[in-house]
Amino acid sequence: MAERVLVGLGAAAGGRESMPPASRRRERLVRSLLEEFESWGYGRVQTPLVEPYDVIARGLSEADRAQCVRFIEAGTGTLVALRADVTPQIARLVADRFGDELAAGVVYRYCYAADVVRQPAVQGEPAEQHQVGVELLGDADAWADAELVTLCDAALRRVGLTTFAIDVAHAQLASGVIDGAGLSAAARTDVLGRFARKDRGGVEDALARAGVASSRASAIASLCDRLGPPHVVAVAKRELGTLLPAAIVDALERVLDAVASEGDDLAARLTVDLGETRGFDYYSGVRIRVWAPGVARPIVRGGRYDAMLGRYGAPAPATGFAIDLDALDQALGASVEASGTDRAHVIAVEPGADAAVRKHAASLARRAREQGERAWIQRAADQPTAESRAAEACATRMSWVRRNASAIETRVHAYDGTRWHISESHSEES
Repeated sequence: MAERVLVGLGAAAGGRESMPPASRRRERLVRSLLEEFESWGYGRVQTPLVEPYDVIARGLSEADRAQCVRFIEAGTGTLVALRADVTPQIARLVADRFGDELAAGVVYRYCYAADVVRQPAVQGEPAEQHQVGVELLGDADAWADAELVTLCDAALRRVGLTTFAIDVAHAQLASGVIDGAGLSAAARTDVLGRFARKDRGGVEDALARAGVASSRASAIASLCDRLGPPHVVAVAKRELGTLLPAAIVDALERVLDAVASEGDDLAARLTVDLGETRGFDYYSGVRIRVWAPGVARPIVRGGRYDAMLGRYGAPAPATGFAIDLDALDQALGASVEASGTDRAHVIAVEPGADAAVRKHAASLARRAREQGERAWIQRAADQPTAESRAAEACATRMSWVRRNASAIETRVHAYDGTRWHISESHSEES
């Protein structure tokens, strides 16, 4: 039975409402993802919904600060903000509590489930975003980045997503090449915007107008099209040579090599993008995005953000990712819905059923719960209505209980995924 999610009807613009089937589905999804994270050693933390604005703003870019929902706290006059991003909060938490241990080389792994609220940057963008994610703090090794890629892949496969692509990029590669062209601030902004749109011709024209030699402009613009399997890095090194920042390319290759050691299946899901320039400004190294067919925005965003903890007084490397639960729900579609019936049993009775019928129905519901099913009594005027109500609740069984002469008749119906059929029937004297 299709689950219904109501968007923007009773809720504020950009908010999300969900009915019980969708809510249960979301809870299962979150639980499965967190269990996967915890099996890798990531302990769950919770962060405040409201923080002093100056604290959370320290970890955000100017553009992201503009999206914060801010207000004056009653009684104190403090400017506070709703949680707009979990990563700065965890960076602040760890820096406050474990700054000395981070300096000594201790590594921390945390996971979370949280809702974030942002002023929409464009029309139609949701104000609420529902996330689960992980943060790995204190480890600068390429194997830490590879762990995040591998964990992301394992978590998505655990919840049943089978078709997706993991885009891998380095936050400083394309921008580093552009910076080497000696552009003015205005020209740099123009070129970065064209890179974000993968406008190769536009990049080349903008560089030429800025005085960059034709051959160099063409080589830089070619990064727009240099995306594909991991071997695109080796091809770019051979064709572009010293145009590429050697240290950045080497760092990207080390991560790709570490991921490749996990097996060919994972490597086959990787797409390396050498011309990626979009995203939060706090990313400093390898970045990942995950895409799935039919979903317009990334399911996962993440990457290395080595400068973040320093903003909170405890310089240390860090990396992490967040899964957009609404996007993941959309990607999973019916696959989760089919697995979401989780042994629910509806006991249906007619309106006005007498005490003996209600007592018998309550007994059936109690026994079903003792056997591990969700079970409750639902009123229905007739059997088709009872079946419809049970299907809406994603039930696997429905017992239709009604009085028949001096006996109480119970017909147990099972759902095979497309229709209900009677699995057993019995009567008891009342």
